[in-house]
Amino acid sequence: MSEYYAQSVSREDMRQIAYLVRKKFGYLNHWNLPVDRLLDQMCDAFPELSYEIVPDNEWDDPTAHAVTNITEHTIRIRESIYNRACEGKGRDRMTIAHEIAHYILICVTEVKLYCRGDKKVEIYNDPEWQAKCLAAELLIPYYKLTAFKKKPSVNFIMNICGVSSDAAEYQLRYI
Repeated sequence: MSEYYAQSVSREDMRQIAYLVRKKFGYLNHWNLPVDRLLDQMCDAFPELSYEIVPDNEWDDPTAHAVTNITEHTIRIRESIYNRACEGKGRDRMTIAHEIAHYILICVTEVKLYCRGDKKVEIYNDPEWQAKCLAAELLIPYYKLTAFKKKPSVNFIMNICGVSSDAAEYQLRYI
């Protein structure tokens, strides 16, 4: 659990944010969101934002795959994670989408963060849950999935959206 909690953001709000991001960057009709291109486009749209691909042997946090620093407006990504994301590996694509989501939520939509202290934090106030939720909504667009008469399968979502089975199963629970 994070040392922070965030102002409440609902799943419906996340869906709207994901839709607006896809619209702004021209991905409304795309199933498979190119997270590497989106990262470049975000840096163009938000000049204060930058990202860095860090060689694995220089990565200093063995527990993290990527990190967003909201005060410095930077996203740092382990080189192996970035390369696998560019190759279409779902878990690594989700990692980058998760960091993009942190940036969008806190720096673009200005979701407020507060020090948690001893406060019990509800799931929808957890910045990590919020980033996970928005990343899933970005990569697996609700508005496209609900257009089907029948709920799509995990394999269909994995293949068409370029995500892992865990991500597909997670998102299907909320359709």
